[in-house]
Amino acid sequence: MKLSNALTALQTTLLISLLLIASPFVSHAAEQIVHSEAIDNVWSAHRIKPFLLTRGKHQFVAYFDGNRQMTVAHRELNKPWRYYKVDSHLGWDSHNYVTMELDKSGHLHVMGNMHRDPIEYFRTTEPYQVRSLKRVGMMVDKSIEKQMTYPIFMLNKQNELIVKYRDGGSGNGNEIYNIYDTESKQWSKLHQNQFLDGEGKMSGYFEGPVKGPEGNFHLIWVWRNTPNAATNHSLSYAKSKDLVHWTDSNDQPISLPITLDKTEVIAPVPPFGGMINGNVKIGFDQNGKPVVTYHRYDEEGNTQIYVTRKQGNTWKSQQISQWRNFRWEFGGHGSLGKFLVQPYAVEVFDENKLAVKVRKNDDIMRFVLDSKTLQTLRVENINLYPPQIAEISQVSNHLLENSTDLPLEQHVFKGVGDKSPSGGNYYLSWFSQPGNRDRAHVFISSPSVLLLHESK
Repeated sequence: MKLSNALTALQTTLLISLLLIASPFVSHAAEQIVHSEAIDNVWSAHRIKPFLLTRGKHQFVAYFDGNRQMTVAHRELNKPWRYYKVDSHLGWDSHNYVTMELDKSGHLHVMGNMHRDPIEYFRTTEPYQVRSLKRVGMMVDKSIEKQMTYPIFMLNKQNELIVKYRDGGSGNGNEIYNIYDTESKQWSKLHQNQFLDGEGKMSGYFEGPVKGPEGNFHLIWVWRNTPNAATNHSLSYAKSKDLVHWTDSNDQPISLPITLDKTEVIAPVPPFGGMINGNVKIGFDQNGKPVVTYHRYDEEGNTQIYVTRKQGNTWKSQQISQWRNFRWEFGGHGSLGKFLVQPYAVEVFDENKLAVKVRKNDDIMRFVLDSKTLQTLRVENINLYPPQIAEISQVSNHLLENSTDLPLEQHVFKGVGDKSPSGGNYYLSWFSQPGNRDRAHVFISSPSVLLLHESK
């Protein structure tokens, strides 16, 4: 049912407030939404990921608005938002997300809208002031900043800003790490040599680096032979104290560039074996040891979830699902759209158990594992996010004048950085049409309302 467009902002606020109070999920959910507010109307004709960053009292949201233009908003918590649009516009490619991070001096760095594209990078000239964002045409070497994909910002142990991205394409790409000097306001290469070398035969698709409980950085990746997503293989691992010097799990140094023949393969899945980049995740057990989640085909050809952990001198994989007549047959080029199955990183459940959340189609389940054997003790239905987010988002988006009957997917993104003052999380929610292999749909849906939610 569509609500009248004459509904005032006050009525909208009251409606959402009543929904929060009356929601049947509130009394059952461990995490409750205590505040929701609209950020902007955003592009919804295909899936594209926004970004939410909270550092202390400063909060930033980066996204593509309803006209496809990259936009960054900032506020001090519980104060009004300030918006700024930069000169970067989105096409139809779902790889072209936007990401950002603060450096030690409070300057915001924003990158995105790149899939084998020249650099799209913006930096503030005044700390915390999004309206001072300016385009920067080069980081280190303009000659190699022409085919950039998958930018990720991170902070090392000294809180220095690092960015990594892929140079080149799937099947022949290289990982580049740059480090930023806040005094000189200059970037430089973190590694003198090339980081990874597929030797013209393959490239790496990375997850992380993720900082572990002991302070080291842990990196996992799959090798991919061609742009065909089905050719992923050889789940691999390395770790580092400083992101410069790398070792295997036995603390044996790995010289750069990393090649397949000197890689520690922790799950030898072959090409066309049912493993895909983006669905390998790293978590940690009660002792801080890394535990990696992935999926592959079992002997009967079914897709199954596995975890692997170092045991003695070898990594031991344990199948944790027992699905029958379920096979996700993926492949081809371009963004694949919604994955039929999606595992998450291992988490500590209690002192004797670990847990792995998994989405299979639209069902959300949690595998509770014995922390010693990694065997499944039980499987239970759960929610990935507070259920109120879905209800509030639906109410908000029904207010659109051009609400559409086109199929839409709801998305939720958990914020990066600090928690709220009450210890809760921040989330973004929005709707989009499904993926279409990075090609245009026949119809363009109306912009979606991007909402920010705070939990406790």
